[in-house]
Amino acid sequence: MSQVTTQFRNKGWQVHSWNYADQEVLVLHQEPFRLNWIATQLVTFVFIIERTPENYQSILDDYAALREFAGQHKNTILPFTIQCGYALLPIYVGGSFSEELIADVQETYRKRWCVFHTPALLERNTGKLYTLQEKSFWGCIYRDYIESAINETALVLNENQTAGIV
Repeated sequence: MSQVTTQFRNKGWQVHSWNYADQEVLVLHQEPFRLNWIATQLVTFVFIIERTPENYQSILDDYAALREFAGQHKNTILPFTIQCGYALLPIYVGGSFSEELIADVQETYRKRWCVFHTPALLERNTGKLYTLQEKSFWGCIYRDYIESAINETALVLNENQTAGIV
């Protein structure tokens, strides 16, 4: 088991390895339920994808596969409805990202039924993280949790990249 996997497990994540698009994708998985989320459960998947997307459409093209993976791996007995949704948080780890792609990731919020799809970009050589900056009312009660999941994942990846482990 890798040091990165151990670190994520120690932080309370289930860790999956998924063969997607000709690569092994590390997938982090939690299913928190919170009363202050109006008694809902947010089945959360962070996908660590080693790729530099060409454009925002290529990120959207991954959505169906991410959604299918989530449906196959959720553990809760609650059905996928308004009281049980998904947070699909792909983090694309790659080289230099285009300014257009960065702007799209920071500004584009797509409303989906019971799914929060919030992609992020993590530059391997600088450790710089780009994620949604646009604030929407839709899903605002989950915003802190989603931002925290993305930021904490990037922190672990950056720490291990600096140490030469990733």
